[in-house]
Amino acid sequence: MLIIKFVIILILFIGLLCTLAPRLYGTVIILITAGVYVIIIGWHSLPLWVPVSLLLLTLVAELGVNGLRYFLTRHSEVSKIYSVDTTVCNLAGILVSDALLGSLIGMTLWEVLVGKTLFPRLDSIGKVLVRLIITAVLRLFCGLIMIIIIVKYMMYSL
Repeated sequence: MLIIKFVIILILFIGLLCTLAPRLYGTVIILITAGVYVIIIGWHSLPLWVPVSLLLLTLVAELGVNGLRYFLTRHSEVSKIYSVDTTVCNLAGILVSDALLGSLIGMTLWEVLVGKTLFPRLDSIGKVLVRLIITAVLRLFCGLIMIIIIVKYMMYSL
């Protein structure tokens, strides 16, 4: 029984980490894991509000937050993919040039060659990234509430 609970909690936290990525359905993983746990253990003493609230939180996290992400980023000058890719590639380029040329020369060279092309759009990229982070944190918060409900009302009461 202890091994089953450990595996279930491990999968729940994997689902929680998946809520941070927009294309991975972490709350669905959490909901399915809770359903599997209830099937394995039995659901004779489970209150009705627990699965209903888990289902509602999943719908809010997946449909509501995706709609919010679309609403927040629909009129931006740059796309979501461009914003994330530009930031990640710029940081990776700085790290590689630092490793090859040393920290001072590498960062200076990178900023002189590549950074000047990013500065005109840095404001737009920053706005999109902040909005994407807000929606990711909302999904993470929904997943965390789901895990608290599962652990409190399913794992210790059944």
